[in-house]
Amino acid sequence: MLRPAALDSYQEVVLDLAEVTFMDRAGPGALVRARTRADRGGRRLVPHGAGRRAVRPLKLTGSHRRLTAEP
Repeated sequence: MLRPAALDSYQEVVLDLAEVTFMDRAGPGALVRARTRADRGGRRLVPHGAGRRAVRPLKLTGSHRRLTAEP
C-alpha cells in the first residue's frame, strides 16, 4: 500500500507492482491520484514491475496514459 507521507518525504517513490494479483476499478484511480500528488509536489512516482494483472486494469481505464510502469 502506498502511504501518502512517502510522496511528501522522498523525491522519488518506486511503487513495486510485481506481486499484484488483482486490481479492481479503484486501483487505477488511486494510482493516478498518487501520481498527481507526486507531480504537484515536484516528486516522481515510478510504478515498477507491473505484470498483466496490474497493467490490464490500467489499460481498460485509460490510466496507462498517465502511468508508465517500468519493467
